[in-house]
Amino acid sequence: MASTLSLGAKRVPTSAVAVAASLSARRAVAAAASAARHLSSGGETPSVDYEHYASGWNIGDLAEFTKPGKYQIQTFNKISEKGLAQFPSDLYEVKPTEWEANNAHALLLRSHKLQEEEVDVTVRAIARCGAGTNNIPVVRMTEMGIPVFNTPGANANAVKELVLCGMLLGSRRIVDGVNHMKDLGAEGLARERVEKDKAMFGGREIRGKRLAVIGLGHIGSSTARDAHQLGMEVVGTLCSCGKDLNKEGHVVPYPLHQ
Repeated sequence: MASTLSLGAKRVPTSAVAVAASLSARRAVAAAASAARHLSSGGETPSVDYEHYASGWNIGDLAEFTKPGKYQIQTFNKISEKGLAQFPSDLYEVKPTEWEANNAHALLLRSHKLQEEEVDVTVRAIARCGAGTNNIPVVRMTEMGIPVFNTPGANANAVKELVLCGMLLGSRRIVDGVNHMKDLGAEGLARERVEKDKAMFGGREIRGKRLAVIGLGHIGSSTARDAHQLGMEVVGTLCSCGKDLNKEGHVVPYPLHQ
């Protein structure tokens, strides 16, 4: 969004060039509609099928919009402050959903189910803060010439840690033990039963156990590496993209049909 084009001695943001081209196209549509009215018999206005938002452009704010300024970014979910800090404040203005962005140039969202009517005519890019894009009408955005980006791997480490945490909680029956002690505490028996009952929730060690990983993408391969470091035997499916994710030698290929 911050890229520029050189025009003589000036540097013009490419998004501004795209907006100008969009405006020219809309003027062409309006001119064609006007010519059709003059050519129509009886002076009646013909039915004109305008494209997305072509008839909804607010001409009144055109002078203000074309002034040099910051790019407007509209967010539809709570986005990490660390991520938003990547946008220099002198070039970008980030506005959350509860604030109405002034002709947003880009949209940022996580789980929000984006609707076409929420995509203003000035939008030039949409970014999904995550891997999936099933909550964005990608096909329709493609038809409108708006690229949709995702961020695969951005949260891979966080998800990997939750996977390992879940394995440890389940194998050592941590949650069962906590709930049991809560019940004993409510009965006033926690102190006298804690030593006697703790053997009930010993669980099993994960070292030496086999972990099957279906899909060796960012999250799967990271989980496989750490599970291997914990002493687990790791088997998994091969990556469909053809990359050698087994180069460290800790994942045994295991076809799904076996």
